[in-house]
Amino acid sequence: MANLNDKIGFIRGLIEGAQLDPNDPSAKLYAALADALEGIAGELDDLRDGMSELNDFVESIDEDLEDLEAAVDGGEHDGRIAEDDEDYDEMDDLADDLPKTDSGLHVLRSDASGNCQALAGSICSECGKLFFVPVDELRAENELYMCPHCHKPVDFAPLTPENAPIAKPYRE
Repeated sequence: MANLNDKIGFIRGLIEGAQLDPNDPSAKLYAALADALEGIAGELDDLRDGMSELNDFVESIDEDLEDLEAAVDGGEHDGRIAEDDEDYDEMDDLADDLPKTDSGLHVLRSDASGNCQALAGSICSECGKLFFVPVDELRAENELYMCPHCHKPVDFAPLTPENAPIAKPYRE
């Protein structure tokens, strides 16, 4: 870019060196052309800066995508996802602490203060709606729970891949 600015400066010097009458239409044309060239050079500088920033951003997205692909594929990753996000660390640790003895499905919920909680789901035998119970509050097998929808006492049967309701694709 310095080379272009040097050339524009040289052209402006030639125009000034020609000692043209400032009121001469040719002098006005040359001055306007030099001004336009300087404007174009400035815009090119801005475009190059923007392209450089965009390139840096795309490279960072590419690195994050590589980490995500490695995590999904079970491969090694450099751990930047966990280092960058404290909620991810907490939810990951909580997922590791979920009971491994049952085959129930669990979800993780994060409240406004960032505290994570593991929940186990069940289908109400009275109203048929889904409800959740915090895993750390699950009690004995024959214990009844109050359905938050119909407010009736029901058995808690943890959702498993075998008894979970499965959605079908919507087709018109």
